[in-house]
Amino acid sequence: MEHIKTLLARYSQTAFLFFMGLILIVYLALGILYLQQAPQQKDLQTKIDKLNAILKNPLPSISALNTEIAAIDKALAPMADNITIAMLVSLAEKNGIDITEGSGKLQVPVASHSEAGSYRLVTFRGVHVQGDLDKVMAFIRVLDSDEKLETLESNEPRIVTRVVSRIVTEDVEVLKTGAEAAQSVEWHSIQEAVMTMMKDNNLISSGIPNPVTKPTNYMGDNPNTPDFEGFPDIITTVAGKGYTGNATPKQGYVLYEHDKISTANTTQYSTTNYTQKLTTTYYYTVDNDGKVHAFDSPIKTKEYLASSPTKMELKATLDVGIYFSKPK
Repeated sequence: MEHIKTLLARYSQTAFLFFMGLILIVYLALGILYLQQAPQQKDLQTKIDKLNAILKNPLPSISALNTEIAAIDKALAPMADNITIAMLVSLAEKNGIDITEGSGKLQVPVASHSEAGSYRLVTFRGVHVQGDLDKVMAFIRVLDSDEKLETLESNEPRIVTRVVSRIVTEDVEVLKTGAEAAQSVEWHSIQEAVMTMMKDNNLISSGIPNPVTKPTNYMGDNPNTPDFEGFPDIITTVAGKGYTGNATPKQGYVLYEHDKISTANTTQYSTTNYTQKLTTTYYYTVDNDGKVHAFDSPIKTKEYLASSPTKMELKATLDVGIYFSKPK
Protein backbone atom coordinates (compact mmCIF):
# COMPACT_ATOMS: atom_id res chain seq x y z
CA MET A 1 0.00 0.00 0.00
CA GLU A 2 2.86 2.31 0.83
CA HIS A 3 4.44 1.62 -2.54
CA ILE A 4 1.24 2.58 -4.29
CA LYS A 5 1.05 5.84 -2.38
CA THR A 6 4.68 6.58 -3.25
CA LEU A 7 4.06 5.92 -6.95
CA LEU A 8 0.94 8.06 -6.93
CA ALA A 9 2.87 10.88 -5.28
CA ARG A 10 5.59 10.68 -7.92
CA TYR A 11 3.09 10.58 -10.78
CA SER A 12 1.23 13.51 -9.30
CA GLN A 13 4.40 15.61 -9.27
CA THR A 14 5.26 14.57 -12.83
CA ALA A 15 1.74 15.29 -14.05
CA PHE A 16 1.82 18.66 -12.35
CA LEU A 17 5.14 19.56 -13.96
CA PHE A 18 3.91 18.34 -17.36
CA PHE A 19 0.72 20.33 -17.01
CA MET A 20 2.62 23.47 -16.01
CA GLY A 21 5.03 23.01 -18.95
CA LEU A 22 2.10 22.64 -21.34
CA ILE A 23 0.54 25.82 -20.00
CA LEU A 24 3.89 27.62 -20.42
CA ILE A 25 4.18 26.47 -24.04
CA VAL A 26 0.65 27.66 -24.77
CA TYR A 27 1.40 31.04 -23.22
CA LEU A 28 4.61 31.35 -25.25
CA ALA A 29 2.74 30.53 -28.45
CA LEU A 30 0.05 33.07 -27.63
CA GLY A 31 2.75 35.64 -26.85
CA ILE A 32 4.43 35.07 -30.20
CA LEU A 33 1.10 35.38 -32.00
CA TYR A 34 0.41 38.58 -30.13
CA LEU A 35 3.77 40.05 -31.10
CA GLN A 36 3.08 39.20 -34.76
CA GLN A 37 -0.32 40.86 -34.77
CA ALA A 38 0.99 44.45 -34.80
CA PRO A 39 3.02 44.31 -38.07
CA GLN A 40 0.33 42.17 -39.72
CA GLN A 41 -2.35 44.64 -38.70
CA LYS A 42 -0.19 47.53 -39.95
CA ASP A 43 0.34 45.79 -43.29
CA LEU A 44 -3.37 45.05 -43.53
CA GLN A 45 -4.21 48.68 -42.77
CA THR A 46 -1.78 49.85 -45.48
CA LYS A 47 -3.48 47.59 -48.02
CA ILE A 48 -6.89 48.85 -46.94
CA ASP A 49 -5.74 52.48 -47.31
CA LYS A 50 -4.41 51.81 -50.82
CA LEU A 51 -7.61 50.08 -51.81
CA ASN A 52 -9.69 52.96 -50.46
CA ALA A 53 -7.59 55.42 -52.47
CA ILE A 54 -8.31 53.44 -55.62
CA LEU A 55 -12.00 53.09 -54.84
CA LYS A 56 -12.32 56.84 -54.26
CA ASN A 57 -11.36 57.57 -57.89
CA PRO A 58 -14.30 57.39 -60.26
CA LEU A 59 -14.18 54.79 -62.97
CA PRO A 60 -13.49 56.18 -66.47
CA SER A 61 -16.54 56.75 -68.55
CA ILE A 62 -17.44 54.35 -71.30
CA SER A 63 -17.11 57.13 -73.87
CA ALA A 64 -13.54 57.90 -72.75
CA LEU A 65 -12.63 54.23 -72.95
CA ASN A 66 -14.20 53.97 -76.38
CA THR A 67 -12.21 57.01 -77.52
CA GLU A 68 -8.95 55.45 -76.35
CA ILE A 69 -9.81 52.13 -77.98
CA ALA A 70 -10.64 53.93 -81.23
CA ALA A 71 -7.27 55.74 -81.10
CA ILE A 72 -5.45 52.44 -80.62
CA ASP A 73 -7.38 50.86 -83.48
CA LYS A 74 -6.50 53.82 -85.70
CA ALA A 75 -2.82 53.59 -84.76
CA LEU A 76 -2.85 49.94 -85.78
CA ALA A 77 -4.97 50.40 -88.89
CA PRO A 78 -3.26 48.61 -91.80
CA MET A 79 -1.58 50.58 -94.59
CA ALA A 80 -0.46 49.37 -97.99
CA ASP A 81 3.31 49.11 -98.46
CA ASN A 82 3.38 51.96 -100.96
CA ILE A 83 1.57 54.23 -98.48
CA THR A 84 4.02 53.24 -95.74
CA ILE A 85 7.01 53.96 -97.98
CA ALA A 86 5.53 57.31 -98.99
CA MET A 87 5.17 58.11 -95.28
CA LEU A 88 8.90 57.49 -94.70
CA VAL A 89 9.81 59.56 -97.76
CA SER A 90 7.61 62.43 -96.59
CA LEU A 91 9.23 62.34 -93.15
CA ALA A 92 12.71 62.47 -94.69
CA GLU A 93 11.78 65.38 -96.96
CA LYS A 94 10.21 67.27 -94.05
CA ASN A 95 13.51 67.01 -92.16
CA GLY A 96 15.62 68.32 -95.03
CA ILE A 97 16.86 65.07 -96.57
CA ASP A 98 17.38 65.16 -100.34
CA ILE A 99 14.83 62.62 -101.61
CA THR A 100 15.52 63.01 -105.33
CA GLU A 101 16.22 59.67 -106.95
CA GLY A 102 19.56 60.70 -108.40
CA SER A 103 20.99 61.88 -105.08
CA GLY A 104 20.91 58.46 -103.44
CA LYS A 105 20.45 60.15 -100.06
CA LEU A 106 17.31 58.14 -99.22
CA GLN A 107 16.84 54.48 -100.04
CA VAL A 108 13.91 52.47 -98.70
CA PRO A 109 14.14 48.70 -99.29
CA VAL A 110 11.29 46.32 -100.03
CA ALA A 111 9.33 45.53 -96.88
CA SER A 112 9.18 42.10 -95.26
CA HIS A 113 6.04 40.88 -93.47
CA SER A 114 5.47 38.68 -90.44
CA GLU A 115 2.54 37.94 -88.16
CA ALA A 116 2.23 37.17 -84.46
CA GLY A 117 -1.05 36.84 -82.62
CA SER A 118 -3.43 39.54 -83.83
CA TYR A 119 -0.68 41.78 -85.21
CA ARG A 120 1.17 42.11 -88.50
CA LEU A 121 4.73 43.48 -88.53
CA VAL A 122 6.03 45.30 -91.61
CA THR A 123 9.82 45.61 -91.46
CA PHE A 124 12.12 47.74 -93.60
CA ARG A 125 15.63 46.39 -93.12
CA GLY A 126 18.45 48.68 -94.23
CA VAL A 127 16.74 52.05 -94.71
CA HIS A 128 19.56 54.29 -95.95
CA VAL A 129 19.43 58.01 -95.14
CA GLN A 130 22.26 60.50 -95.65
CA GLY A 131 22.67 64.24 -95.21
CA ASP A 132 23.80 66.93 -92.80
CA LEU A 133 24.21 65.68 -89.24
CA ASP A 134 21.35 67.72 -87.77
CA LYS A 135 18.94 66.71 -90.54
CA VAL A 136 19.65 62.98 -90.31
CA MET A 137 19.41 63.05 -86.51
CA ALA A 138 16.10 64.94 -86.71
CA PHE A 139 14.74 62.25 -89.06
CA ILE A 140 15.83 59.46 -86.69
CA ARG A 141 14.49 61.28 -83.63
CA VAL A 142 10.99 61.64 -85.08
CA LEU A 143 10.99 58.12 -86.50
CA ASP A 144 11.95 56.67 -83.10
CA SER A 145 9.29 58.66 -81.21
CA ASP A 146 5.51 58.53 -80.91
CA GLU A 147 4.94 61.70 -82.93
CA LYS A 148 2.17 61.57 -85.49
CA LEU A 149 3.25 61.06 -89.10
CA GLU A 150 1.79 62.36 -92.33
CA THR A 151 0.36 59.81 -94.74
CA LEU A 152 -1.16 59.98 -98.21
CA GLU A 153 -4.39 58.39 -97.05
CA SER A 154 -5.30 61.12 -94.56
CA ASN A 155 -5.32 64.91 -94.49
CA GLU A 156 -4.21 64.85 -90.87
CA PRO A 157 -1.12 63.18 -89.35
CA ARG A 158 -1.88 59.87 -87.67
CA ILE A 159 -0.32 57.80 -84.93
CA VAL A 160 1.80 54.99 -86.33
CA THR A 161 3.05 52.26 -84.01
CA ARG A 162 6.69 51.77 -84.98
CA VAL A 163 10.09 50.93 -83.56
CA VAL A 164 13.64 51.55 -84.78
CA SER A 165 15.43 48.32 -83.92
CA ARG A 166 18.89 49.03 -85.37
CA ILE A 167 20.93 52.13 -86.19
CA VAL A 168 24.39 52.12 -87.80
CA THR A 169 26.02 55.47 -88.61
CA GLU A 170 29.19 56.62 -90.31
CA ASP A 171 30.67 59.93 -91.47
CA VAL A 172 31.21 60.25 -95.22
CA GLU A 173 32.93 62.95 -97.27
CA VAL A 174 30.96 64.19 -100.26
CA LEU A 175 31.34 66.86 -102.92
CA LYS A 176 29.30 69.98 -102.41
CA THR A 177 26.56 70.59 -104.97
CA GLY A 178 24.35 73.42 -106.19
CA ALA A 179 24.73 76.90 -104.71
CA GLU A 180 26.90 75.50 -101.92
CA ALA A 181 29.37 74.14 -104.45
CA ALA A 182 29.32 77.36 -106.49
CA GLN A 183 30.09 79.40 -103.37
CA SER A 184 32.96 77.11 -102.45
CA VAL A 185 34.46 77.22 -105.95
CA GLU A 186 34.25 81.02 -106.12
CA TRP A 187 35.76 81.46 -102.67
CA HIS A 188 38.60 79.12 -103.53
CA SER A 189 39.34 81.01 -106.76
CA ILE A 190 39.35 84.39 -104.96
CA GLN A 191 41.66 83.05 -102.26
CA GLU A 192 44.09 81.76 -104.89
CA ALA A 193 43.92 85.06 -106.79
CA VAL A 194 44.75 87.05 -103.64
CA MET A 195 47.75 84.88 -102.84
CA THR A 196 49.01 85.10 -106.45
CA MET A 197 48.64 88.89 -106.43
CA MET A 198 50.49 89.14 -103.11
CA LYS A 199 53.32 87.00 -104.44
CA ASP A 200 53.62 89.09 -107.63
CA ASN A 201 53.77 92.30 -105.57
CA ASN A 202 56.15 91.00 -102.89
CA LEU A 203 53.48 91.22 -100.16
CA ILE A 204 53.80 87.71 -98.74
CA SER A 205 56.08 88.73 -95.87
CA SER A 206 54.72 92.23 -95.21
CA GLY A 207 51.05 91.50 -95.85
CA ILE A 208 48.35 93.57 -97.55
CA PRO A 209 48.86 97.23 -96.50
CA ASN A 210 45.18 98.21 -96.31
CA PRO A 211 43.00 95.08 -96.36
CA VAL A 212 39.31 95.52 -97.21
CA THR A 213 37.19 94.96 -94.08
CA LYS A 214 33.75 95.82 -95.48
CA PRO A 215 32.37 92.99 -97.64
CA THR A 216 32.43 93.79 -101.34
CA ASN A 217 31.79 91.90 -104.54
CA TYR A 218 33.84 94.33 -106.67
CA MET A 219 37.22 92.85 -107.50
CA GLY A 220 38.27 96.04 -109.30
CA ASP A 221 37.11 99.58 -109.91
CA ASN A 222 33.63 100.12 -111.31
CA PRO A 223 33.99 102.80 -114.01
CA ASN A 224 30.32 103.77 -113.63
CA THR A 225 30.70 105.07 -110.07
CA PRO A 226 32.69 108.03 -108.74
CA ASP A 227 34.22 105.99 -105.91
CA PHE A 228 37.15 103.67 -106.33
CA GLU A 229 36.22 100.06 -105.63
CA GLY A 230 38.19 96.87 -105.57
CA PHE A 231 39.55 94.00 -103.56
CA PRO A 232 41.61 93.24 -101.50
CA ASP A 233 43.17 96.75 -101.12
CA ILE A 234 41.78 100.00 -102.57
CA ILE A 235 43.59 102.55 -100.40
CA THR A 236 47.29 102.11 -101.08
CA THR A 237 48.44 104.91 -103.40
CA VAL A 238 50.53 104.42 -106.51
CA ALA A 239 53.45 105.96 -104.63
CA GLY A 240 52.86 103.49 -101.83
CA LYS A 241 53.07 100.77 -104.45
CA GLY A 242 56.48 102.10 -105.46
CA TYR A 243 55.57 103.86 -108.72
CA THR A 244 57.93 106.70 -109.72
CA GLY A 245 56.77 107.46 -113.26
CA ASN A 246 54.59 110.21 -114.69
CA ALA A 247 51.61 108.10 -115.84
CA THR A 248 48.43 107.43 -113.85
CA PRO A 249 48.19 103.75 -112.90
CA LYS A 250 45.31 102.70 -110.64
CA GLN A 251 45.87 102.77 -106.92
CA GLY A 252 45.41 99.79 -104.62
CA TYR A 253 46.11 96.11 -104.92
CA VAL A 254 43.03 94.84 -106.75
CA LEU A 255 42.32 91.59 -108.55
CA TYR A 256 40.61 92.93 -111.67
CA GLU A 257 42.56 95.29 -113.95
CA HIS A 258 45.36 95.48 -111.44
CA ASP A 259 48.14 97.92 -112.38
CA LYS A 260 51.31 96.13 -111.33
CA ILE A 261 54.42 98.25 -110.86
CA SER A 262 57.52 96.81 -112.47
CA THR A 263 60.20 95.92 -109.93
CA ALA A 264 62.88 96.27 -112.59
CA ASN A 265 61.78 99.78 -113.59
CA THR A 266 59.40 101.55 -111.19
CA THR A 267 58.45 104.10 -113.86
CA GLN A 268 56.60 101.37 -115.72
CA TYR A 269 53.53 99.27 -114.95
CA SER A 270 51.35 96.67 -116.61
CA THR A 271 47.67 95.78 -116.20
CA THR A 272 46.97 92.25 -114.98
CA ASN A 273 43.74 90.37 -114.26
CA TYR A 274 43.85 87.91 -111.37
CA THR A 275 40.12 87.30 -111.83
CA GLN A 276 38.19 87.23 -115.08
CA LYS A 277 35.18 89.25 -113.90
CA LEU A 278 34.72 92.63 -112.26
CA THR A 279 32.11 91.35 -109.79
CA THR A 280 31.53 88.14 -107.86
CA THR A 281 28.36 86.45 -106.64
CA TYR A 282 29.40 86.58 -102.98
CA TYR A 283 30.99 89.31 -100.87
CA TYR A 284 34.50 89.24 -99.44
CA THR A 285 36.80 90.72 -96.83
CA VAL A 286 40.45 89.94 -96.29
CA ASP A 287 42.99 89.84 -93.46
CA ASN A 288 46.46 91.37 -93.58
CA ASP A 289 47.97 87.94 -94.24
CA GLY A 290 45.70 87.38 -97.26
CA LYS A 291 43.09 85.11 -95.67
CA VAL A 292 39.77 85.66 -97.43
CA HIS A 293 36.36 85.65 -95.70
CA ALA A 294 33.14 85.15 -97.67
CA PHE A 295 29.68 86.53 -96.86
CA ASP A 296 26.23 86.42 -98.39
CA SER A 297 25.76 90.21 -98.36
CA PRO A 298 27.67 93.47 -97.77
CA ILE A 299 26.37 93.63 -94.18
CA LYS A 300 27.84 90.30 -92.99
CA THR A 301 24.52 88.60 -92.28
CA LYS A 302 26.03 85.18 -92.91
CA GLU A 303 29.64 84.08 -93.15
CA TYR A 304 30.57 80.93 -95.03
CA LEU A 305 32.96 79.05 -92.78
CA ALA A 306 34.24 76.36 -95.13
CA SER A 307 35.99 76.78 -98.44
CA SER A 308 36.62 73.11 -99.15
CA PRO A 309 34.86 71.67 -102.22
CA THR A 310 33.84 68.73 -100.02
CA LYS A 311 31.91 68.42 -96.78
CA MET A 312 31.12 65.75 -94.20
CA GLU A 313 27.71 64.11 -94.03
CA LEU A 314 26.19 61.50 -91.75
CA LYS A 315 25.06 58.24 -93.31
CA ALA A 316 22.68 56.12 -91.24
CA THR A 317 21.33 52.63 -91.88
CA LEU A 318 18.16 51.75 -89.98
CA ASP A 319 15.88 48.80 -89.42
CA VAL A 320 12.32 50.04 -88.94
CA GLY A 321 9.39 47.93 -87.80
CA ILE A 322 5.78 49.12 -88.12
CA TYR A 323 2.95 47.30 -86.37
CA PHE A 324 -0.55 46.89 -87.78
CA SER A 325 -3.53 44.83 -86.79
CA LYS A 326 -4.26 41.84 -88.97
CA PRO A 327 -6.77 42.50 -91.73
CA LYS A 328 -10.09 40.90 -90.82
